[in-house]
Amino acid sequence: MHLVKCERLDDFGRGIGKIDGKIIFIPDFLPNEEAYVNILVNKNKYMIGEVIELKKTSDDRCKFGCEYNNCGCALKNLNYEKTLEYKKEKVGNILKRFGGVDTNISSIVSSPNIYNYRNKVTLKVKDGKIGYFKNGTGQLIEINRCNIASDKINKIISILKKEDLSSAKEIIIKDMDEVMVIIDGFIDINSLKKYSDSIFLNNKLAFGKNKISNHILDYKFLVSKDAFFQINNEVTNLLYSKVLEYAGDGDIALDLYSGTGTIGIILSKKYKKVISVEINKEAVECARENKKINNISNIEFKCGDANVLVNNMKADLIVVDPARSGLSLDGIKNIINVRPKKIIYISCNPITLARDVKMLKEFYNFKDITLFDMFPWTYHVEAITLLERK
Repeated sequence: MHLVKCERLDDFGRGIGKIDGKIIFIPDFLPNEEAYVNILVNKNKYMIGEVIELKKTSDDRCKFGCEYNNCGCALKNLNYEKTLEYKKEKVGNILKRFGGVDTNISSIVSSPNIYNYRNKVTLKVKDGKIGYFKNGTGQLIEINRCNIASDKINKIISILKKEDLSSAKEIIIKDMDEVMVIIDGFIDINSLKKYSDSIFLNNKLAFGKNKISNHILDYKFLVSKDAFFQINNEVTNLLYSKVLEYAGDGDIALDLYSGTGTIGIILSKKYKKVISVEINKEAVECARENKKINNISNIEFKCGDANVLVNNMKADLIVVDPARSGLSLDGIKNIINVRPKKIIYISCNPITLARDVKMLKEFYNFKDITLFDMFPWTYHVEAITLLERK
């Protein structure tokens, strides 16, 4: 064992210390704490360790109530207000380092609920046990409940714990207005029916509805088993309200990487025409149904690669909400060719956000950024950036 002092947190919420001048990354270890540490991984340039015994604790350490080590809640031991400060500083540093944007991020919108906020979890099953994989490994952390998942999700988890899971591999639970359970493998689903509105077994509907519903702002949305939807409803309401504020009014808006059409439909009351583009066919089908159930007439949904289809289009506003990998080089070039007055970039990955903003800065001014704590207790954060044409 080695006695190590934590100097700061890295971008993944791990404590950073040194042993004989070599950097070691240690989960669940806060700045200015000292602990006896075991070395788990020893590479040429760095090490990864684990805390065996804390010798000095931080005043910012809190009790989250999570009994699992090295899980997805990398910041679970840090006072919640400090987690918000960490995220502001992290995004600011990344924008400066990778995007050449030196901006003071003065505020972050906190989550109204910091527990039981998740409306979706993906559970791994191994040797008949259910839980999450330990970060960066295939080692299962068996769980009884998850403090950041909704009460309904935890109810499903408690039922699954009593079932024979030896023939299952993965289980996804979605809790919107209704509950969907998606099972990769086979289990007896009879005990789940009372608490579920939809159950899929190996991609086939085994019980209930093909899609479940969810409400955001004043709109109702259908959600299919594979379609993306934000995981924190209350923060999503706040985030989409900010999108409307940044967007203003106009003639034509393009909504790229549009998923089930949530942003495009919400924008339809501010713009005369909205065109939404999404590559996932199932999501586009949901979006077209969502158009009908919300009585929207001024929106069109296209199925295809947003990086390609945007070429030769015209728009006053482009809203992008890409995957963590960000925009492609061709996508950025095509967006620039459209020459919208405004670009609203929604991102959960500040590194690819900074990279893409750096390329857009030649033609667009960086006007504002707002952070939203979509994922309390994790190192993740959602950002909305407003760019205006020079």
